[in-house]
Amino acid sequence: MILKVDIAHQGQSSEQALIQLETEISKAKVTAGVVAVKVVHGLGSGTIAKTVRDWAKEQEGRFTAVISGEDYNAFNKEAVAMRSKIQGHKDKDFNNRNAGITIFWL
Repeated sequence: MILKVDIAHQGQSSEQALIQLETEISKAKVTAGVVAVKVVHGLGSGTIAKTVRDWAKEQEGRFTAVISGEDYNAFNKEAVAMRSKIQGHKDKDFNNRNAGITIFWL
């Protein structure tokens, strides 16, 4: 299962979004059946998206993969491998180059 977490709230600071992200990922890691977390950070000014992706780079080794929405498609071997773990789960963002999301494969 892919857990969807929306951290793109108007007026929310990058710091608040990062705290929410860390909390939700920690919860997801101990939740049975959750394979990945889809973080909806939106586009807006791009500040929260950059914060999320910079944080992901700092966490190298913590996740099986981190896949940007732009690369979440059938041509990305990590995206395909992750999706094979959750066969039958449809995801409207797959193959749609949605820059407003980032997928954390746990």
